[in-house]
Amino acid sequence: MAQQIKYAMPNGLLFIEDISGGRPPYPFTDEKVQYTSSCISVACLHEIDGEAEIVLGRSEEVAPAYALAFDGHLDTPSKELVITDVQGNHLLTARVPDVVTRIRVWRSHPEWPDQVVVGWG
Repeated sequence: MAQQIKYAMPNGLLFIEDISGGRPPYPFTDEKVQYTSSCISVACLHEIDGEAEIVLGRSEEVAPAYALAFDGHLDTPSKELVITDVQGNHLLTARVPDVVTRIRVWRSHPEWPDQVVVGWG
């Protein structure tokens, strides 16, 4: 079942990773979606501009009409996926069946989306 949260995102950035942690992309560039094998960073609406809606669920359940911004794989050794803010606060979590999980990300706007949809599987 899909989950969602509206959240004023510090620095306009969220991270998708295994609940045990991941290695974030570094150095950060102007790319709106960056990734390593264990962490994906996604730019979204900055907290000073309001709340962003974040959606997490199986890809076939949550896929919106937006253009796909990311399609790749993420190490999930604990088999639990988490979306966090830059301060490490857990916003949404999902149990996944495998230690490597296909992740797809859709964004409602190419620069500063007010909705980010994360699909797994």
